[in-house]
Amino acid sequence: MPVCDGCGRNVDEAHIRQRIERLELATRFRPIHIGVLLIDAAPPARTEDFFYSIRRDGVRSAAGQSYFDALAKLAGVEVVTGPAQRESVLTEFQRRGLFLTSAVECPVGDSDELRSAVRRLAPTVLRRAQTSYKPKHIALISEPTSDLIETFRTAGWGDRVILDHGAPFAVESIGKLLIFASTQAG
Repeated sequence: MPVCDGCGRNVDEAHIRQRIERLELATRFRPIHIGVLLIDAAPPARTEDFFYSIRRDGVRSAAGQSYFDALAKLAGVEVVTGPAQRESVLTEFQRRGLFLTSAVECPVGDSDELRSAVRRLAPTVLRRAQTSYKPKHIALISEPTSDLIETFRTAGWGDRVILDHGAPFAVESIGKLLIFASTQAG
């Protein structure tokens, strides 16, 4: 079995295809210049709940829709009522220089395994930020990404990492980023 570059596990071909599909969906909405790179721990298990999913036939779970709506507010969009609006929200997200990625590029079910994977992949996340994404600022989302704080500080990114009182933003409090994100737009 091959080893996945996104999570470091031995996986089957279906896992690799799903990772590539997520990367392609996200790349479609990647800004040329990233103002704020949002880093969450890992994508959701359901493809329909992936932030960049625009499948018209896919229905987001309540948690997936809540997550999408919270991030949509950063793009200045308050309510998304259906799949037809997803693409316009993602386009506005891109226009504002916002991009969401995950420390672990594949879903991880167990919280202890997720924390361990984030810690293990921290150097890779830093390298991706420095060489590929090159953002002006980084905002960490969800508690498991707290292990990335020291990695970025040690690498000299401390003044560009946006935190919520010294910790990653909880999805419920991501709206606090709205003022900062709006000053970075354009």
